[in-house]
Amino acid sequence: MSITQEQLRAGRALLHLDQAELARRAHVSLVTIRRIEADGAAQVAPSTLENVRRALEEAGVEFVPQGVKRRVNAADKEALFQDLRAISKLSAARLQGQETMTEADLYDEDGLPA
Repeated sequence: MSITQEQLRAGRALLHLDQAELARRAHVSLVTIRRIEADGAAQVAPSTLENVRRALEEAGVEFVPQGVKRRVNAADKEALFQDLRAISKLSAARLQGQETMTEADLYDEDGLPA
């Protein structure tokens, strides 16, 4: 599967990788990454683009038609769940004893956002 310059940028963003780090992981030059992102894959060798694609996939990106998504394995899902649960408990503790918002706080007398 060939990747587009948009998918490359989106994949980097998902992983919080800068261009230099992706270049290092793909064993290509920083100029090559910049060229792909600016001009697309037409200006680089197919093997170079394959190296970039593979580096992103190894880091956790899954390429889908017209986009990308973050691949999460079962162990990562459990860790993510535990992180979210901890955040939820911390948030609940901080809000304990505080007055909660009602619909009257959110909407005016006409039912529009306040």
